[in-house]
Amino acid sequence: MKIPTLIGFLCAAFLLSACGSDSQPQADEIVWRNGEPEVIVHHGPIPKKLIVEDIRNGTGEVLKKGTVGTFKYKEFDYKTGQEYEDWWNQPFHTSFGEGESLGAWETGLKGMKVGGRRALIVPPAQAYTHVPVIYVIELAAVR
Repeated sequence: MKIPTLIGFLCAAFLLSACGSDSQPQADEIVWRNGEPEVIVHHGPIPKKLIVEDIRNGTGEVLKKGTVGTFKYKEFDYKTGQEYEDWWNQPFHTSFGEGESLGAWETGLKGMKVGGRRALIVPPAQAYTHVPVIYVIELAAVR
């Protein structure tokens, strides 16, 4: 194979691999208005598995099996950014690790510390609504 042909082939292979369909979507840009999260519309591929991204690491007590977490959260449609649920100003309490929470929460919030914030990008198969959603969650307390 001639050198120019080989270089062209390698460049084409690199470009194709960079834009392949197996790329993982990242958390949408989350903007904060008046201390509350909003999600910018996402145009990427629908996630096939749960994606967990820390927004801010907490410094308090760790959320673990058998504890009750107090959460502030908002749920957004992955594709449109439409807000589905808003528990940001009315904290939500749930047992953790006991099967009472959404499975994506049980997996995605494990090890989170009080004061931390996370984005969970939940694929349709793991979402209550069976459409991909984004949760922006802050762990306010653990007991």
